Amino acid sequence: MAFTDIFNASDIKKENERLKAENENLKKILTYIGAPEIINVKKRLKELKIEEEQYLQNRERVSQEVKNLTTEFEDKKKQIGLVNEQISLKDYSENLSRQIDEKTIELEEKRKQIRSVDELILLEGHSEKLSQEIHDLTTELEERKKQIISVDDQLLLESFALYQPHFSLQNSAEYKNRLDIIRETQKQMIKSGQAATGNISWTVNGSVSEGSKMVKDMVKLALRAFNNECDYCVDNTKFNNIETHEKRMNTSFDALNKLGRVMQVTISPGYKKLKFDELYLAFEYQKKLQEEKEEQRRKREELREQQKLEQEIKSAREKIAKERMHYSQAIEEINKKIGTTSNEGDLTDLKEKLIELQGRYGELEKEEQVIDYREKNAKAGYVYIISNIGSFGENIFKIGMTRRLEPLDRIYELGDASVPFPFDIHALIFSDNAPELEAKIQQHFHPKRLNKINSRKEFFRADVKELEKTVKEHYNKVVDFISLPLAEQYRESLLIQD
Repeated sequence: MAFTDIFNASDIKKENERLKAENENLKKILTYIGAPEIINVKKRLKELKIEEEQYLQNRERVSQEVKNLTTEFEDKKKQIGLVNEQISLKDYSENLSRQIDEKTIELEEKRKQIRSVDELILLEGHSEKLSQEIHDLTTELEERKKQIISVDDQLLLESFALYQPHFSLQNSAEYKNRLDIIRETQKQMIKSGQAATGNISWTVNGSVSEGSKMVKDMVKLALRAFNNECDYCVDNTKFNNIETHEKRMNTSFDALNKLGRVMQVTISPGYKKLKFDELYLAFEYQKKLQEEKEEQRRKREELREQQKLEQEIKSAREKIAKERMHYSQAIEEINKKIGTTSNEGDLTDLKEKLIELQGRYGELEKEEQVIDYREKNAKAGYVYIISNIGSFGENIFKIGMTRRLEPLDRIYELGDASVPFPFDIHALIFSDNAPELEAKIQQHFHPKRLNKINSRKEFFRADVKELEKTVKEHYNKVVDFISLPLAEQYRESLLIQD
């Protein structure tokens, strides 16, 4: 202490007392206000830490449950069929959805509990982890849904029932006319108020007019929803999903009538029947169009066969005419030589040559008679029985008919690039009435026809001995029947593969 401080001792003493007083006041204020708040913050932090530990434990448990469910799903998929697999996939997806909902609720609760900056910082990491887990679970759920859709499609193809036609119209034009009539009737029912009805005495805020307007709007809404659902079904109906669309339309009808129950808004059963008639007509119309296309394709094929036959006949006649001219000139020259030759040896050779040429000329006459016969007799032709074990397997035969002069050309065409191997011939039978013989053989094996819908697909499952027996029962001439197909390219390919 400096010497001069002795004179300021009293001031220093007063300053010390003032500082002590302020210190005491601060302690009192801290005790009265700050201390409990600090204790509460610490207590809250401890609670949050406990909650954090519980959350980590729950997250570990949920992760383990997801792994267990995934393992269980894989085991179930190996043990059960497609139907049970679909149920398992749906249950698993629902379980994942529930877990996502639980995690979302938990995240929202945590966010609601955050009140201070310190708590926000403490829980921010947990929020990000929860968001990531929800994203991962959502992604997994979408993948499972894709699997369910794939299984649904496969089950749909495997479980569809044979469609029984509701209408028996002659052609696609009649189906189209009936469709137009039904759709026009639907419009008339809507205009006349018969398609759907409601409680016209309904009131809104005591107003009948407003209530009537609301009921009319509800009727329009119900009809619009039902029509949209039905139009989708009509536009997308196929052979394998028509039952599904029937159920879908029924479900829509019941659901809309249930929603309009308060205002007594209902879609009439008569309008529903028209919609179902439209569904069936549209489906059968498409089928009839396809049948007519098949028939047109058959006629075009027959026309092409007829044109090829005519071309073959024309070429054969031109060939015969050319050869006839050649032989006529040769015979005329030999006759001249015979008249001028006196040598007995040369004369004998010329006469033998003349007989040979006259014989060939006579064969041309026979060939022309055959061509005349084939041209006049539209039913004459060849019935063929062929197989292709490399393409279709064993005991599968095609039984067909051709009127071509060269039947092998037709068989070679059948074995073009559309099949991997050429056909083998088991029998090639000429008949004066080839369509009748073909029909008899095919009728015998009709129960074993592979394609029972399209009769143009002439493939049958049969035993080769039964085929031979059936041919001989309906054909009284000698037939060379080959039991074992050569299948040269197929067998050589097997050797190369091995």
